[in-house]
Amino acid sequence: MTYQLPRRDMFKLAGGAFAGAWLLSGCGNSGGGSSSGVEYWGAFPTPETEEYFRSQFIDTFNESSGHSVSMSTKQLTDLASLTDTAVSSGNAPDIIYSPGPSTSVNYAQGLKTLELDDYATEYGWEDRLLPWAMQLSRVDDRLHSVPTSYGSMVLYYNRAVFEDNGWTPPTTKAEFEDLCEDADSKGMIPVGAGNSGYPAQSEWYLTCLLNAGLGPRFLYDVLTGHRDWSDPVVVDLFKSMKSQLDKGWWGGGADRYFTNTDPDMCTGLATGDVAMYMSGTWSFSSMGSFFTDSGNDPEDWDWAPLPSLADDVDPGVFPLAIGTALSIDSASSDPDAAAAFLDHIMGDTTRSLEYLAVQGENPPPVAYEASDFPEDTDPRVQRLYEEIPASTNIGYASWTFLPPETNTALYTEFDKVITGDMSPEEYTEILDSTFHQELGSGASPAPFTPQ
Repeated sequence: MTYQLPRRDMFKLAGGAFAGAWLLSGCGNSGGGSSSGVEYWGAFPTPETEEYFRSQFIDTFNESSGHSVSMSTKQLTDLASLTDTAVSSGNAPDIIYSPGPSTSVNYAQGLKTLELDDYATEYGWEDRLLPWAMQLSRVDDRLHSVPTSYGSMVLYYNRAVFEDNGWTPPTTKAEFEDLCEDADSKGMIPVGAGNSGYPAQSEWYLTCLLNAGLGPRFLYDVLTGHRDWSDPVVVDLFKSMKSQLDKGWWGGGADRYFTNTDPDMCTGLATGDVAMYMSGTWSFSSMGSFFTDSGNDPEDWDWAPLPSLADDVDPGVFPLAIGTALSIDSASSDPDAAAAFLDHIMGDTTRSLEYLAVQGENPPPVAYEASDFPEDTDPRVQRLYEEIPASTNIGYASWTFLPPETNTALYTEFDKVITGDMSPEEYTEILDSTFHQELGSGASPAPFTPQ
């Protein structure tokens, strides 16, 4: 499993959590169709994670399959751009990485990736993958990618801080606003937020806002073009967030928003300076370190499903996000071996959940039983992957379900709303115009029907 740099690791680099990206020189540096076997590019947050993946996924495949995969390890900051350049020039590796369906749709439409339906039948992917993930991986009703990791957005909090203040994780809009007012009165940042060093970080908060403030059914209608982004309900939602930003509830206000980093907010959560933080489950693997580094108990961090941010929306929505989607280069000289490797990555529940337990890396979107998880799995992590399949309140992460230009506009234009240089009405008109252009071109991923 390669890693979705924009949401998972760029914040660590931008915030200084890593002195430098981990880079190894790997084997097989030619493009697709390498005569030495299947070529795969990987990127990892730490040397330990790279070593684990190499031994448990690359070496085990080479020893047991009769095929050969060589892995070149790239810098975290370069993987997506290197892949895009390689695909455009016809020098892609056999297995093509995408940080989600928006990118894999573009590759499929450009005839850069193979149709995988025959392999899906051969390996039983249709039965193994959760239905929404299988649907999302199709382009023009043909399978073009395999999702190998997924997660969601949740509300992080500090158990000790909540106990000291008599708080419980909010579920309703009223409870959320009451907690924000109380935290603000005590000099805390009610909700961690910021995008210093990584502008796209804003889409994390906007994903939470759209899902918790509109609900999956309404948002589905927007994503399928049956409602407009400029609908008064959407405009009012952004007006509400703007009002809360002006109060300092998100990130301490506009002045601090553009200087805050994700590590700042995670550290603030540990020290009690930040009351709540809405972020992705990719932070499961690192949240404890922020508590340890600040001298606090790493057992004190916890998460809860997102609260409702509108009176008519059910609480507890899980916006689904595919972190990594893998395809096969249309020029691969050995697509059968490449498909076998894709199955090796996502087809063994024990291997995937051991990776989750040991390295904290999000598993493929398949159904898991409680008995599947290793005994040393963090119960906070296990709880998520038991609750999501059981939930009927499932939503949509922007970088997974929006077409690329609309998703970029979502977070870049929002900066102007924060500063007051653009009204929520003007902002949603831009989103609406951009989205409908992409929807008409077929560049928009197909969202699953709300449950």
